[in-house]
Amino acid sequence: MVEGKESVLYALPFCAGTVTGIILCGQDLFYSPWSYLAASGAMTAGSGLASAAVAYHGQLKAPHMRILIMAAVFFCGLSCWANHRITDIADAGREAAPNLVERATAPAAAWLKSGIDSLPLRDYGSNALIKALVTGDQSDVPVTVKNAFRDSGASHILALSGMHLALIYLILIKALSVLGQSRKADVARFAVIIASTLFYSIMTGASPSIVRAFVFILLRETALLTGRKAYAVNILCTALTIQCAMDPGVITSASFQLSYLAMCGIYFLYPTLRDLYPAPVPLMKKIWDSAAMSIACQIFTGPLAWILFGSAPVYFIITNLIAIPMTSALMPVALGAVFLDRLGICPGLLVRGIDWCCETVVWCLEVICQLP
Repeated sequence: MVEGKESVLYALPFCAGTVTGIILCGQDLFYSPWSYLAASGAMTAGSGLASAAVAYHGQLKAPHMRILIMAAVFFCGLSCWANHRITDIADAGREAAPNLVERATAPAAAWLKSGIDSLPLRDYGSNALIKALVTGDQSDVPVTVKNAFRDSGASHILALSGMHLALIYLILIKALSVLGQSRKADVARFAVIIASTLFYSIMTGASPSIVRAFVFILLRETALLTGRKAYAVNILCTALTIQCAMDPGVITSASFQLSYLAMCGIYFLYPTLRDLYPAPVPLMKKIWDSAAMSIACQIFTGPLAWILFGSAPVYFIITNLIAIPMTSALMPVALGAVFLDRLGICPGLLVRGIDWCCETVVWCLEVICQLP
């Protein structure tokens, strides 16, 4: 069996159990007094099968063991959804209060948004664009800019997604590489990366795609710290199971579905497409790699996007080749400008460069939208 492939045998049954719960919920099963009986029955079945799998591990052959464990995981997924729906019914009408962690990160989010708003850019639409890219707050983004991102196929860039956290993760890896390769350096690097990405995830609202990216980072860094290989399939399936177990309702989110489909494209199709063009010219190879990643993601997410939104971008490759590099460079530069501006030492040349970059991105996307 391919390394990591066995994790699929656990992740898919768990999700299947969750989806079964959704179907039963659609039949009003969990809106009746039988709710608690259904949930407790699923939990009992799941725990019983899991106990049997542990007790008879040495007596059952491998195929039988896999079937038993898959059944146990399926019922665990079903019980998670059942309990999720019961909790929702019990909490109906109650306004959810922010927890301690959310209250702790709120001042930082407010400070960051205020700092972005105060940047002396020519057009406040540029401030709003940067705020959306960095914090996910699109409330001030002009409608014309939103339409340009949506119609050109760059809406995933404007909306805060796993791509943004991945960019922060890469910056942290580069910045922390100065610590060296000792055990203490590895532990310190792990602590800083996990704390920073967790703080950013909560500060920006912990959307399903952001949580997905954080769990990916957590699993990968844990594997590296403990000396284990970070197999892509293991990370994907384990993250999927963890996120569905933490919040079963997230499986109905379009952001969640598109995020995992995009990662499937990156993990399973992108390497093949990338290797189709072994160009010796570094610049051309980078362009092809970016195009290959866009194609891989679009192949996996395109059908679902069409079903959900009734449209699919035609020029998504051109859009991503232009917008992703520019916004990826814009985000850290704009953050640096915010800190410098707070200190009163932000250079005017830097501000004009940010202004030009924001206006250029929007202009390019508007031109793409007008293509036949």
